[in-house]
Amino acid sequence: MIKSYTAAIIFSLTTFASATAQVLSIDSCYAFAVKNYPLIKQYELIEKTKEYTLNNAGKAYLPQVSVTAIEGYVFGNLPSFGAPGSNTESGNFKFIGLAQVNQTIWDGGATKTQKNIINASAEADKASVDVSLHDLRSRVNQLYFGILLVDEQLKQLEIQSAILSNNINRIEQLNENGLAYKTDVDEIKVEQLKLNQQKTGFNYTRNGYVTMLSLLIGAKINEQTTLQKPLIGNLLSDTEIVRPELSLYKSQRNLLNAQAGMQHVNLMPKIGLLGAGVLLAPGISSGGATTIGVAGLSASWNISGLYKNSNEKQLTKQALNKIDVQEETFLFNTKFQMTQASADIDKQKAVLADDDEIVKLTQTIREGYQLKYDTGVGPLHDLLNATEKESEARAQKALHEMQLLMTLYNYKTISGN
Repeated sequence: MIKSYTAAIIFSLTTFASATAQVLSIDSCYAFAVKNYPLIKQYELIEKTKEYTLNNAGKAYLPQVSVTAIEGYVFGNLPSFGAPGSNTESGNFKFIGLAQVNQTIWDGGATKTQKNIINASAEADKASVDVSLHDLRSRVNQLYFGILLVDEQLKQLEIQSAILSNNINRIEQLNENGLAYKTDVDEIKVEQLKLNQQKTGFNYTRNGYVTMLSLLIGAKINEQTTLQKPLIGNLLSDTEIVRPELSLYKSQRNLLNAQAGMQHVNLMPKIGLLGAGVLLAPGISSGGATTIGVAGLSASWNISGLYKNSNEKQLTKQALNKIDVQEETFLFNTKFQMTQASADIDKQKAVLADDDEIVKLTQTIREGYQLKYDTGVGPLHDLLNATEKESEARAQKALHEMQLLMTLYNYKTISGN
């Protein structure tokens, strides 16, 4: 997941820079959104934390040295090692120095297991970040296709505006020659003003979408930027679920299994080398200092792990079962959403199939009323109504196309493809 994000970001940056912000695709927006989102910094932080923690864990086999100094009153009498009759009184106020060196030979696998836990924990953290970053795709979809829809609506308004402009020029000439009413000119001007109002509303909506998308992807979108309209094609060819949540569940299992390794470690003895020294001043048998040293092989075995081992295994098993239930629930909900989206896609394709014929027929009807008006047989009102219906048909077709594209990409987002 991380590698794919990185590759997409590098490709998008190269493409975007070389094109001088001329063309922007939805895949580029996905990559830019990931790069721009503050959470992306978590990857580096996780890696650094893992590096330092692994380094600390690797130092478990370094010699451990402890030094303790005590100046105080000794209760009771220390044993005397002097010759019979010699004076060994040295007082009960003494300085005692203790030094100990431990060198681990075998820690029962604790260091290796700890490193496994650290690696598994880092992978789980990264998978969690992947899940959060995947959610950005839905935001990009809404804004990107929102802009494309507005652009399509503006195109249809331009077509209608061109038709009205062509008519008003003709009617003004006819009016000058006394062959058309002044009210005909006014009616068309009213329709033009209504179109301008719609254009203004759409432009404000588009500017809002563009501003939000620019903030989301961290790249300036201006009038020179063209948003590439995706081809419908066969976007549902891959229905396999490859969501990052599945990697998260897998990494959580790996972490639990790594942590369960400590149960085995707790049953093992620990073996090492031990060196210890004691300094007493005043000494035991003289007024000077007395030193005692010892060195050898040390072994320790804490059997308390035996009491807990069975319960610890059951706790691990229950935790793994909990993850299984979470994954099963996630897959159920995801498949349900995919089924719902697939049904919407089929419905939208069926609706869209008739749009071309509707546009063609409304255009023919409008041309017929145009001919009637031009020959003086039909009123202007009928022509304007036919023009508006043609415009509505074109707008509905554009809307249905964008709805289908957005649903297709939402399906891809749901499945993780």
